[in-house]
Amino acid sequence: MSSKRLFYSLLTLAALLVSGCDIDIGQFFFHPTVEERMADNLSGQLQVPAPVLVNPDSFRFAMFGDAHVRADRTSLLEWFRTDAVPKGIDFFCVLGDLTDEATKDEQEIAKAQLDSVGRPYYCTLGNHDLYQAGGWEWFKTTFGPSCYTVVIGNRVKLLFLDSAEGMLGQDQFDWLELELGKDDRLVKIVATHFPLYDGTKPIMFRMPSTEERAKLISLFARYGVHSMVSGHLHGWRYTRINETNHFISAMPPGHMDYDNPGYVLFTWAHDSLAWERVEYELDAD
Repeated sequence: MSSKRLFYSLLTLAALLVSGCDIDIGQFFFHPTVEERMADNLSGQLQVPAPVLVNPDSFRFAMFGDAHVRADRTSLLEWFRTDAVPKGIDFFCVLGDLTDEATKDEQEIAKAQLDSVGRPYYCTLGNHDLYQAGGWEWFKTTFGPSCYTVVIGNRVKLLFLDSAEGMLGQDQFDWLELELGKDDRLVKIVATHFPLYDGTKPIMFRMPSTEERAKLISLFARYGVHSMVSGHLHGWRYTRINETNHFISAMPPGHMDYDNPGYVLFTWAHDSLAWERVEYELDAD
């Protein structure tokens, strides 16, 4: 491991410990690396989730991170089902940390609760899913790759990135630039776990590499990325960098770093994509 990568890893570990994450320290250092996961993602052996069939003139979808489903079945996914399904969502995206501690019980419960929403969904990997023994094996055999694209209605291209440990790596950047260079006519949304920008929070709660963040900003500007949506930080944040919308939207059942949990609701209509924030009022219980 390079000294730079070790520094970023220790920075990420410090952030996780400060935030009270219950992780397997051994797995933090010895989990499959992003390069190894990308080799799996690009091997052709993992089944890429199929595009959802939608009305190409009008469809809706929701995006959020950090479901953090617990072994006692605690989560906000039942609230999400009763709130989002009546709004007419065609599908939803969960941006990492599907589980709280990635135990076998939590993995099974998380899959059952996601299925119970009754709409197709897409997932990518979070640090809570990765930093336990067998976490990557469970994710890839249950959901498929952690880095992939899906084109919806020949209108929107979703690009899912694997930032579960904060770093993307050169292989993933090469893949991302190739995919961004295709389908110029489509609206492009990048979905991942770690945010690029975290507002008032310190560096440890966002992608730690200044170089990787700068490369993403440059690629987004060059290829006209509409939005980047992430979680990891348990809060809500919206800003624009150049012409790209940046969202942090998390929906854990417990502690929030700030603001209320919720999701971003996107609507395609009249040949354009609009968004709105939907929040769960913590003090409503």
